[in-house]
Amino acid sequence: MTVPVVTGYVVWAAALRRHPAGERWAGAAARVLGQLAMLGAATPLAVLLFWIAAIPAGRAFALPLVGLFVHAFGGAAAWALGRVAGADRPTQGVYFLAGASSNVLTFGGIVVVLLLRSPADPHAERALAEMALYRIFEAPFYFLCAWPLAAALGTSEKGRFFRRGFRPVTLVPLLAIALGWALNVAGVRRPAAFEGMSEHLVKVNVTLMGLCVGLTLRRASPRKHLGAGLRMSLVKFVLVPLVSALLAAALGFRGVTLQVVAVCAAMPVAFLAVIASNLLALDQELTGSLWLLTTLGMLAVVPLLALGIPLLAQGGVPGHP
Repeated sequence: MTVPVVTGYVVWAAALRRHPAGERWAGAAARVLGQLAMLGAATPLAVLLFWIAAIPAGRAFALPLVGLFVHAFGGAAAWALGRVAGADRPTQGVYFLAGASSNVLTFGGIVVVLLLRSPADPHAERALAEMALYRIFEAPFYFLCAWPLAAALGTSEKGRFFRRGFRPVTLVPLLAIALGWALNVAGVRRPAAFEGMSEHLVKVNVTLMGLCVGLTLRRASPRKHLGAGLRMSLVKFVLVPLVSALLAAALGFRGVTLQVVAVCAAMPVAFLAVIASNLLALDQELTGSLWLLTTLGMLAVVPLLALGIPLLAQGGVPGHP
């Protein structure tokens, strides 16, 4: 995950930066890489994964709804904080996008394995299964709600909301998710030839996204946007985890499930926010800075989670750890 990001930035710093057309080339390369990641890797991956995903029912359906709430609340809280701070519309759009996008799959998975493994579950598979359930609505929310709203909120142009917010790069992955669910619900068996393809697509997707992020970080200016980074950290690492954990507890979640919610709700700005900022022509300097600052913030957040997570270990409800 780290190597492609560093590679993309090194290509910019060591080669493209010195060329008169380097900025234009880097921007074009980042857009192409982002589109390849979303349309060439993420789209077929969505079909394959949602085709065989376990469809939650009954009480288990509540956990994906909590995951959906975390993203929606994070976006709304960040947008509101931007308005209170007097930010202009382009900045408000980035605030919403960053607040609504969390690095659950990568950082969340790593932290879950680090903090929630136990002698009874040495590989944290029980916790990872809960995290997979928590994330079911994540991708549909990004493509159907977060990206279009960020595009609309981040522009001063009036009208043409649909044209601004819904573009092929968001609609095609969303249609792939719908196709995967449709095949799943219809009971169509996935051909054996597709077995193992998801693993390769994940690697290709992470590589392409990492290179895109690395090139986009050429515009990051963390010192300039330190105040914005602190505000986003307040949303990401204090407000959203606190409200989300209280909501999950009020719904009756205990033990490992409650711990997973607390971990996933305290994740930094996602890779996809940087990709979306590039593809939707938002403020890439601000988005890259927020991604970098909140990612560095994990150096403090993970030890704090390690201290607090054990306090949520007791109890349980029927059907949940």
